[in-house]
Amino acid sequence: MLAWLPPLFFFAVLMGSPVPGFLVFMLIGMVHAWQSWRQPQVAGAFKWTRQDTFLALCFMSIPLFKLLTLLWSADTRLALGNVAWHLYFLFWPLMLLGLARCQAQQPTIDRSIALGLIAAAVFSAYLVLVKGHPHNSLLGNVGITAQLTMTVGGWNLLALTRPDSHLRQRLLYGSAFIATCMVLIFTTRRLELLGFAALSFAVVLYRMQRLLSRRQMAFACLAALLVAAAVLSLRWEKFALGFAEVQNYFSSRAKGIPYLDSSWGARLEMWRLGWQAFVDQPWFGMGASARPYDLPGAPPMNIFGHRHFHSHLMQTAVEGGLLGLLVFGGGSMYSIRTLIVKTWTTQRENALLAASLFLAYALEGAASAALVYDKPNALLVVMSCWVWLQIRSTRPA
Repeated sequence: MLAWLPPLFFFAVLMGSPVPGFLVFMLIGMVHAWQSWRQPQVAGAFKWTRQDTFLALCFMSIPLFKLLTLLWSADTRLALGNVAWHLYFLFWPLMLLGLARCQAQQPTIDRSIALGLIAAAVFSAYLVLVKGHPHNSLLGNVGITAQLTMTVGGWNLLALTRPDSHLRQRLLYGSAFIATCMVLIFTTRRLELLGFAALSFAVVLYRMQRLLSRRQMAFACLAALLVAAAVLSLRWEKFALGFAEVQNYFSSRAKGIPYLDSSWGARLEMWRLGWQAFVDQPWFGMGASARPYDLPGAPPMNIFGHRHFHSHLMQTAVEGGLLGLLVFGGGSMYSIRTLIVKTWTTQRENALLAASLFLAYALEGAASAALVYDKPNALLVVMSCWVWLQIRSTRPA
């Protein structure tokens, strides 16, 4: 019975929300932890290892460091609010126990992701083409919908290009790939559409590099670029607008607010102010209470319109300074080494799952909020725990 919960979770990521599933797995993990503590020798008890502890600390360090910054934050209430956005990472150990108790299989997860993407695309088409909505808003926020779509779409692409996939599976995963592109186009989000194009190009290039000659590889890369260009052209007006906003910012920033009141104009201005704040307080930063509209010289709050800096690296630098960058960088490096580097030679497919997950969040965090909202944070915890379970279950003792 429990084995159906992870597939149901991945099917409903876009149509519903990762948060209810997260709470279910956390509750199962709590029960499993209690049973393992009371009866450690019982069959099926989870054998916790040192690597489990280190990985858990890497993810838990995100909210724990933000909590530490309360010591020097200017506004404790705002800082606590920031900590609350990231509480999901504190429950990484319980998530690992909960998913381990469910004992689902990767092929079942792959099918559920594909079916979920197809269902989301159908519903998106209904919202946009039938109901006349200007864009798709499955979760009430097109940015969150696009980020989740790009993330699970990367895992579907790995399933599509896996060498041992059968024809029926390829048809399903191929349909889900088209569905992924549809949802991203309907959201009108430039960053995630470009990110998924880059992710697709990287996966296809890797899959084909061992099978093709250099000339064939060059033609394959050209074909992939043409396909990506065709997809991006469907929303070219959005990209042209972005280029114009960047140009207007650099040429006319000194003229005042009208040149900052745009998507890219606001981003560039908050990055400029954020860099100045980092230079002013480079060691420990401003604390978790830092907001772009509160920085010295910031325009009115409605220009920025968000509580984050639209860049996870800038967010970390402003909040925690060099110490925050060291904590985040150290945790990221250990996670990448454990889930990808050490796994690459013996468990290539699991390493690719981890690489796709981290790359999706890195692309999102380059110019948006990768680790701010509840749904992407919950999904990252679940997916990272899932891929680690696949690695540790087949890794030699």
